Amino acid sequence: MIIFKKLQAYDVRIRAACIFGDHNGKVVDFLRLTLKGLLNHFLSLEDNLFDKLEELLADERVKAGRAAVLELARYKPIIVAVDTLENYNINDDVMMRATAALIQHGSEFNRDYARKGIHLKIFTMAEVFPYIKEEVILNTLKFIRNEIYLNWRPKDLMRLISWRLYHYLQATRQLAPESYQIDWDDYNDVREKMWTPYFGNSLRNNGGTPELSFPYVLRHTQMRPRQLIVLCNAIAHRAQQQRTFPFFRPEDIVKAVLHGQKALAEEVFNSYSSVYPKVGRIVEALSGLPMIFKGNELDKRAPLTASEWPAGEYSPHAFRQLVAELGLVGRIRSCNEKAGIVEATFEYSSESRLPLLVTDYCAIHPMFYQKLNINDQRNFRVYPFPDHEDFQELEY
Repeated sequence: MIIFKKLQAYDVRIRAACIFGDHNGKVVDFLRLTLKGLLNHFLSLEDNLFDKLEELLADERVKAGRAAVLELARYKPIIVAVDTLENYNINDDVMMRATAALIQHGSEFNRDYARKGIHLKIFTMAEVFPYIKEEVILNTLKFIRNEIYLNWRPKDLMRLISWRLYHYLQATRQLAPESYQIDWDDYNDVREKMWTPYFGNSLRNNGGTPELSFPYVLRHTQMRPRQLIVLCNAIAHRAQQQRTFPFFRPEDIVKAVLHGQKALAEEVFNSYSSVYPKVGRIVEALSGLPMIFKGNELDKRAPLTASEWPAGEYSPHAFRQLVAELGLVGRIRSCNEKAGIVEATFEYSSESRLPLLVTDYCAIHPMFYQKLNINDQRNFRVYPFPDHEDFQELEY
């Protein structure tokens, strides 16, 4: 019915198949009838509702509408996207099974209709997908195929921020002349004409070490657009307070990022609160740690959290898994002590779990320094970016 409603302008047969009318409430009525029919059928309450539903789907107008949609999809592919919920509870068996059933149905639907031009895309939160894949869906090879992880590249994030700033400055007539003509597909052009004129090319971080401005801001996020937007909004707000907007002084960027870290850290904790009910208290065990440390330190801190876990769920392994899942602790790939640069891999940029072993050298993500009072006296610059060619252009 949703496809019919969206495509009714293309074919009279599709329009005729919209037998519930045009206003939004009618689609809701159809979905309500569908759910009631299924409940009545499986609970043996009133078979007549399910019969009515079958009669509706067998209507000749609906059949003709389906045929018209398939004809249209041959040259105009159709994508139906099911958005993720705002919050999941992995301990809610009904919710997890329903989500798994949705994924399984999407797989079966695509098997039958993708080659005909109709695609069903199911979105789910990265926080819960490992649980669904490992513990709920029984046949992952059959039902989870060609999954796509939506990881943002640096140039995508710079273009996003620059695009938003460009249109705001254009609307308020504050756009600098060098920003008039921009090739938005060219990372270097966007950086030189939109980022550098306003954010500057470099700054001195909180420890007084010189650093390029974009990698500095970006490393205080988990590569999520909303996190970068929050930090850049904080930078803009501070510039307005200092009456320098739309130009951002290095010291204002550093102070705004330090101030914005706590809100971002709390947002991550909140997003995992249904997975780990007392996650905020559990991660307090890391308070005061140095920015880099050996993995066995996690096992020393883990027992401090035992009372905050649901009965029977605490273990040192569970604690290590939690801090990895949150993107709070990563595994160090390289450490250049002379340059003061540490490169670390974090689970949120991986397509699988990141086991943290007692022999690993680990790093705290910079986004959590303020929230957890991390000891940063060694003044390393931790870059939490994956070992991927897309990140080479940062040149930090």
